[in-house]
Amino acid sequence: MKYSKDGFTEEQLAVLAVAEKFLGCIARRDKETMLTTVLPSGGATLLRNSEPLFMNLTAVVERIPFDHPQKLSEIISGQPTVMIDPAGEIAMAWTPFEFYFDDDLHHVGTAIWSFLKRDGKWMISGLADNK
Repeated sequence: MKYSKDGFTEEQLAVLAVAEKFLGCIARRDKETMLTTVLPSGGATLLRNSEPLFMNLTAVVERIPFDHPQKLSEIISGQPTVMIDPAGEIAMAWTPFEFYFDDDLHHVGTAIWSFLKRDGKWMISGLADNK
């Protein structure tokens, strides 16, 4: 994590915690926990080589090479923006990120996360990113 948590509300920090949990699962190679952070049929748009890939969030998790021989990690690398609607049911986060192989920076990008609150718990409902 390379950002300050100062100035965020408790609820904004709760939203960021879900994104951090999702990303932390990459380094821990913890697919099962990662799946608990997402709404499986939520949507994703991943921009790869200037071409969009559309899939559900389960497919995003399935794309992650948990068996990769190198250590993988992704972190929020700059100050995120988090917005929550007044009713407290939906939220979004804009997060710059860095992706590493064996502690070597591989690429940077931006992720745009959508969240829904279900049974008092924030869940990732959508994701868009580039690299």
